[in-house]
Amino acid sequence: MDRSTFAEGLAMLKMAFPGFTLDRPAAELWYKMVTDISDLAFSAAVHRLIMTTHRPPTIAAIRKAALDETKDSLSAEDAWQIVIEDVHKFGIYKEQFYDDPRLENAKRTIGWQELCDMTGDSRRVVRAQFIKAYESYDFRENDKALNGKKEEVNKELLSKLFGGVLPGAKSR
Repeated sequence: MDRSTFAEGLAMLKMAFPGFTLDRPAAELWYKMVTDISDLAFSAAVHRLIMTTHRPPTIAAIRKAALDETKDSLSAEDAWQIVIEDVHKFGIYKEQFYDDPRLENAKRTIGWQELCDMTGDSRRVVRAQFIKAYESYDFRENDKALNGKKEEVNKELLSKLFGGVLPGAKSR
């Protein structure tokens, strides 16, 4: 995030909430905690919070509002519909792969063959398992976004811990 966007957001918060003030160290902390949020998402979050809350927001509230503004994932039910349509359209021999990691992981959790072999009796159970898996992956993705977890940082840390060879990785 650009510092000017951050400063503009803080100025708006100060105007909307007269008691809201941050000294320089606090402002630096706030900036560090929200720097991974895009300019557009931060601005949208500030606007939304000004219009919907009565108290000055916390860093967590801004991160949550920014996530809500940019979230474009499917509902679990919509994800189920996509998979079922593909099962009927393509069948067992042409497994489909999805760009959305939540959808792909939920499909892998159940298994393409299991989805294709579903009977009328087992459909409700498989659907419930799929939706539960999808919601679990959705929660994890949201948690990563809210906490600012970056895969690159995690991989770099693991690489340092394990001397350049990640556990489970094939050695060359």
